[in-house]
Amino acid sequence: MKKINFLNGFVKILIIVFMIHFVTSIYLTFFAPDFINISDEFHKNSIFGYYTQFMTLTFSIITFIGLIFIQRGLGITIKNGFFNKGSGLKFKTAGKLFLISGVLSLIFDLMIAYQSENIVLFGNLGLNLLLMIVGFSLHIISDIIQNGSLIKQENDLTI
Repeated sequence: MKKINFLNGFVKILIIVFMIHFVTSIYLTFFAPDFINISDEFHKNSIFGYYTQFMTLTFSIITFIGLIFIQRGLGITIKNGFFNKGSGLKFKTAGKLFLISGVLSLIFDLMIAYQSENIVLFGNLGLNLLLMIVGFSLHIISDIIQNGSLIKQENDLTI
């Protein structure tokens, strides 16, 4: 259970880091300093125009919500033990959110790479694939937890 507590603390730190990221991103979007002077031509050449800058923030919000579901699932696991339906449902929801965020980010980065013909974005593609793998893994783990919960309930009834 010490490892679950450590993981819960780590997820809480990640949530705080994401909150700082959101505050700074929103501040820089609306109150950009003079040295971050983005011209209107840059937005005209972007895929979604002015709204391109909000796309990555949207993907981060989806990932942030997934982290909140992971933290809630870990909290339920700490209170009720490893095999319970509540944590399995939270992990499954987090996995779906990570998959959605990873797929949408991958599509978005591929569109930007195609438009800009820039190889620098291929590092982001690896991160998007990793996010999709984590989401799929959470989905599998939630199935294992839910099956273990069912077996535990049947075992408790036979005793």
